[in-house]
Amino acid sequence: MGLKKISRRIWVGIAGFFIGGSLLLGINPLALGFFAATVISGQGGLLAYGGILMGLAFSMPFLDVVRYSVAMLIIGMLINLKALIENRGNVWYMSFLTGLVAITANFCTYYLSGQAVSLVRMFGEGAMVFSVTVIFTHGINVIEKDYVKVVTDSQAALCVMALAAAVLYGMPVEVAETVVIAEAFALFSIMFANYKFGFGVGMSWTVIAASIMSAKVENQDYLTAWILVGIISVSLFAVFSGGRLVFAAIFCLVYYGLGMGLYEILLEENGLKALLTALFVFALAPPRLLLRVDDKVKNEELAENSPEWGRLVISRINALASAFKRIEYTMVKDAATGIGFNDVGEIIENFTNQLDKQVPLRKTIEARIIDELAIRDIQVKNLILVKNKEDRYEVYLTARVRRGRLVHAEVLRQIIQNEMKVEFLLKEESRSIVSRNYEVICFYQKPAFKCITAVRCLSKYEDEVSGDNFYIGDIHEGQKLIIIADGMGNGESAAMDSNSLIEAMEELLSAGFDQDMSIRLVNSYLSDKNRGESFSTLDMLLVDQHSGYGKLYKQGAATTFIKRNNWLEMVKSTSLPVGVVEGAVCEKCNKKFYNNDIIVMVSDGILESIIFENKEDYMREILLEMDSDEPEDIATDIISRIKGLSGNRLKDDATVIVCKLVKTL
Repeated sequence: MGLKKISRRIWVGIAGFFIGGSLLLGINPLALGFFAATVISGQGGLLAYGGILMGLAFSMPFLDVVRYSVAMLIIGMLINLKALIENRGNVWYMSFLTGLVAITANFCTYYLSGQAVSLVRMFGEGAMVFSVTVIFTHGINVIEKDYVKVVTDSQAALCVMALAAAVLYGMPVEVAETVVIAEAFALFSIMFANYKFGFGVGMSWTVIAASIMSAKVENQDYLTAWILVGIISVSLFAVFSGGRLVFAAIFCLVYYGLGMGLYEILLEENGLKALLTALFVFALAPPRLLLRVDDKVKNEELAENSPEWGRLVISRINALASAFKRIEYTMVKDAATGIGFNDVGEIIENFTNQLDKQVPLRKTIEARIIDELAIRDIQVKNLILVKNKEDRYEVYLTARVRRGRLVHAEVLRQIIQNEMKVEFLLKEESRSIVSRNYEVICFYQKPAFKCITAVRCLSKYEDEVSGDNFYIGDIHEGQKLIIIADGMGNGESAAMDSNSLIEAMEELLSAGFDQDMSIRLVNSYLSDKNRGESFSTLDMLLVDQHSGYGKLYKQGAATTFIKRNNWLEMVKSTSLPVGVVEGAVCEKCNKKFYNNDIIVMVSDGILESIIFENKEDYMREILLEMDSDEPEDIATDIISRIKGLSGNRLKDDATVIVCKLVKTL
């Protein structure tokens, strides 16, 4: 266990020490239950073991200390056995084993020592160990993983309070007749619970702490006095509001007032020592520890019904409608030339499945983000975490500046990625400034790769427009789309054909259509529109910059070259171009790309202008001979060599796109 983990879980050892002194009728089932819970949850079992042993040494006879220490060792080994490791997540099963170990340890101890054994005592302790293990395991998981559940989940709140009660019960009232321990901890925890979690959880813990303290000092005044202090303090704080110092001041005044008027025990020496210690710790505690979560916890259902969530869905629906309008075809056409109703149903079903899914953001993280922003006077209305169809995260934050200067979205980005441990980038369409009005700020997960591209495009005839067209862009954040379309022939007519193909593909893919469906739609549309009299080749590369996986789609396209250091692969195509016949097949190839991989896509004009018989082999040689791996240099070198070979007389319009993948994370 690293030093950072040890420092973060030191509370486990301290809690174990006090629980080691929590005796119930001469036995300590709480100690075994707490140790088992730390091992099951994977939260500092060794620290708990050491703390519990020290606590037991101060409170129990040597024979009992040995019994409990051996029982804990057996429990630890059982939970970590390979044969049982897959059941570690089953708390009930592991708790049952822990109870059996407690019963067996009792029996062996009494049998070996020759003492009379009480079956009721033996099985009673086993049952208590079983119950305590279940409760403490859940409580530790809540504390370590998502403490905000204390507010949203009553079961979680009860388990955490049971664990805190066990710690308080085992604390000494005072040490060396001068240092007040239990009362100071109780007062601090009452202030902490009421301020951090609000009235419900705060008052529940106040009653528990007051009851334990009353039993420890055998004075019932603690129960009524502390409950009154808690109720009045929280009520006044709700009226005046403010930060923790305001709450501490109100708590102190109410405590002193009740001590002067009704409960003298509050102002006795131990009572004043406890109050001053609690106030001191409360005032100097780290801000994150005292993060208030009672009014910061969002309900997922409310978030889903928020205007921002509706706006996200509506924007996708508008994109779908725009895509249908863009490709200009009639749905009721004959099935041989158009698209049937089954196809329409498949399109809508695919679209629905590809909508982004809202996922719950861990409440602890949400509360920390909101608190960090509040420190900068930024008020959060909604915080939505979305997972898109590629399993990448997006964050939508609705916020405003309460006072002071405007804040750049970069501040929000840093806070969100620090808390979520995921790197994010600001969406291009997002607001970049947080103003005094609520604005939606959008972030997307930073890709692991970036694509560096270079393009060179030449016309066969200097006085005519090139029939080639190309597209390079992001259809979604992290999804790089590269297309080369080569229209039939040269000039304006060919350029219009290739441009129509690219625009339709870009529109459909951006709207969230599946790649195969998009190609099928466009091919059907163009073949019907052009009656096979004109067509365009399709050479398309779609790269997921998060994973490095890419898809190559080719329909009548020229060879693509993939270079990795001194290795080169060629991807060829034998299919018909788009628009020749409706059912033309598009060839597809999946590839995994790595850091510094280079993809070279060319139109037919590049290869046809090579005078040698084996044109692909010549391209292979010049790519392997190149010293530079910069896309601009590679594209320039290719065009220069092709022009030199053809004597500046190209056989066809020529386009080359060079794409290099570079690792960013």
